[in-house]
Amino acid sequence: MLPYDVLIRCKNEMRDLPEVTRSLLAQTVQPNKVVFVDSGSTDGSKEFALQQGFDVIDYNAPVFNYSESLNLGMAACTSPRVLILSAHCILVEDTSVEKMIESIDVFGAAGVFGRQLPTEKSNPLDVRDLLTVFGRERIIYEQHPFFHNAFSLVERSVWEKVPFDDRINGIEDRLWALEVCRLGKKIVYEPNALVFHEHGLNQTSDSARALRVCRALSVLHQDDVVKFSRDVCGYE
Repeated sequence: MLPYDVLIRCKNEMRDLPEVTRSLLAQTVQPNKVVFVDSGSTDGSKEFALQQGFDVIDYNAPVFNYSESLNLGMAACTSPRVLILSAHCILVEDTSVEKMIESIDVFGAAGVFGRQLPTEKSNPLDVRDLLTVFGRERIIYEQHPFFHNAFSLVERSVWEKVPFDDRINGIEDRLWALEVCRLGKKIVYEPNALVFHEHGLNQTSDSARALRVCRALSVLHQDDVVKFSRDVCGYE
């Protein structure tokens, strides 16, 4: 079983960070190290990470970019595999990571993402989205993958060949998975690896986020039959 590092991206997540850390330390397979990319936290998150012995990296770009923060953290990881975990995603079972590792080994995948469950605090819109998208059946993607970096395990050697595309701010995970499949590799959805994710896929009804995601999706789906409205996506 190849070793792995953990990559956590964070900005002001102190409410959930202690429980996330507890769930990580309870895993049956422990990481070599935790790389913590902090985007200017002011609530004690960075100080907490330092106390835990995490490798803390400051990311202070004028405009936050998901791909940039991920690539920065991935570059600091040294193990063959990297578990990417949002700072508010709590591992449900102590075998969650072990099951992801088993899946990536059995199917020879470049990346695996797990099932995300809502919490009792989740907005109904987020509950709807999570239960609709993250089902109970394993899916092996080879051509048109879905992928989600709130809870995923990736082969670092594949990332070295295909880093996250910082020209697109949003759905960087899906674009990465698409490029990986074009190289003949597999992406696996592993429903037996579980995390709680209160905020869900679409951050409830954040219209600004929706517009940014639509712009990125228009790149991902540019060859589809149904085209995105140029007005909606905000293009000239």
